Amino acid sequence: MENIKPHEFFAWRVAEAYVLHLMSINRRPVYRYSSGDIEVDRHFLMPLLDGYLADRKSENWRRRFYVSMLQKANEPDSRSVFMGGRPPLLNKRGIKYMNALVHEFGDMLEDIGGRDEAGRMTMPTDDDFPVIGI
Repeated sequence: MENIKPHEFFAWRVAEAYVLHLMSINRRPVYRYSSGDIEVDRHFLMPLLDGYLADRKSENWRRRFYVSMLQKANEPDSRSVFMGGRPPLLNKRGIKYMNALVHEFGDMLEDIGGRDEAGRMTMPTDDDFPVIGI
């Protein structure tokens, strides 16, 4: 098993918590975007979250930020007879941030992406934005 950096671990936890949040309100892991649902999973969300901040903030700053988005562990539920773990949950700030991040991603796709035969938004291809050699 490879070692995972602390900021990556907490980014994964935030991504997992956001998927659980979406499933709890929509019964599916989808963000309700104005032109249709954006289906997500933690393997999509973690690089989106960490990639956006990687160029702007240090690993230590990102770790602290991701931790601040998660709810603090509370007492076990009084109805439980055993606590074998608890899924990660986002606080209000975390939910707002992740909603804004996925919404901005949807806006970006609307601006520069296309649509496939089924009408789903797609990422732009390399032909749409060729790499310019210097």
